[in-house]
Amino acid sequence: MRWQWLAVFLWGLTVSTSTAMAADPEGSEALQVLVGPGGSGLEAMAIPDVRCGADTPVAICRMVAEVLRKDMTISFMYSVIPVRSYLADPEADLLDAPSFNDWNNIAARWVIKAEVSGKGPFDAEFRLFNVVDRTSVAVREQSFKGVGDTALRKVVHRFCNGVLEARTGVPGVFDTTIAYSYVAGLGVKGIGAVNMDGEGRTGLVSNGNINTLPAWGFGGVLYTSFIGGQPELYFGKRKLSRDGGHYRKVAVSPDGGKMVASISYGGQSDIYLMSPDGQVLSNLTNTEADEVGPTFSPDGGKIAFVSSASGSPQIYVMGAGGGGMKRISHAGGYNYSPDWGKNGLIVFAAMDGAASDIFTVSESGEMRRLTQNQGFNKDPSWSRDGRYVAFSSSRAEGTGLWIMSADGRYQMLIARGGGIGNIAWEK
Repeated sequence: MRWQWLAVFLWGLTVSTSTAMAADPEGSEALQVLVGPGGSGLEAMAIPDVRCGADTPVAICRMVAEVLRKDMTISFMYSVIPVRSYLADPEADLLDAPSFNDWNNIAARWVIKAEVSGKGPFDAEFRLFNVVDRTSVAVREQSFKGVGDTALRKVVHRFCNGVLEARTGVPGVFDTTIAYSYVAGLGVKGIGAVNMDGEGRTGLVSNGNINTLPAWGFGGVLYTSFIGGQPELYFGKRKLSRDGGHYRKVAVSPDGGKMVASISYGGQSDIYLMSPDGQVLSNLTNTEADEVGPTFSPDGGKIAFVSSASGSPQIYVMGAGGGGMKRISHAGGYNYSPDWGKNGLIVFAAMDGAASDIFTVSESGEMRRLTQNQGFNKDPSWSRDGRYVAFSSSRAEGTGLWIMSADGRYQMLIARGGGIGNIAWEK
């Protein structure tokens, strides 16, 4: 039984010859959100075309408007009203003086307006308005001066982060990056990354071997690579493991002071404590069962992981220094790939026959399903604000990297490609 379930875990480290190749450098997805049952509704928001300076390239203003609309769509808080429905005269509807009556007549609850000037570098101004109250809503960052071409998209994300903060008290995460593994060829996997909005897709690691299980830490991405013939731990091009063990999933503590990793030394796998430079310090589990997939709690005081101690892979929690090991998943015969979120919930995947779905579980054992009858879903990872889950999915609507709201109600494909897995959202 032990080798049977560990073999399925290791399936994520290998490459299926029948899997479609993921074209990594390019690709993003149109604004199409799948809506499930339950949860709260979306508030209507209007985002008119950006007012463009006389010497500002029109393409720049179009890009700014597109980023605003996509960020607000994938916030899963707003429904962006199509531009063709707008009544306001774009010439008369000024940055700081919106035509509230026109926006109210199309049932907009909120309006975002923007203006870009200059030939480059650019000045960018953004405003958020409450149409019902006819008021301007202060956003932390809404004025930007001397912005270069390559930085303009990022300042739009920063404004959108501020919109969520103004509404909820918690900033958005539109400027964060999601890492993943992808199939680069027969018997070859690389590490890629993409922005939350599906743009800026790029390759991080590609060396003609199997590279997998990315994890964020120390300002970059750690991963497992078979470049030396066995699974070893790397940070960039630097090998951290040094003792001949087989290294799999690694996690860095929130304060960056330590790591934990799943390591095997010729037998079953245990969770080991490691120093930031890769030195193995102690065995935290030291059982006859297999333990894999560690993830730190938000405060760094505990570790969640997968153990076969009960006879099948289940989610367990223990102290960050070992001890107090407790099983918290009590449903499902094969639970794997946990990630502990800021909201205190552990998101994980679970096999159910030939299907795999995403669930959350609390430390007290309360479980909630996030996906169902939506294809094969695996490798979930929380956003750092606890609002979203990124995951790999193969379904009728498209295969690739998806994000969804924390309750699973809203879901969106952001990067297409078969063979995408081992998702790790920048914390």
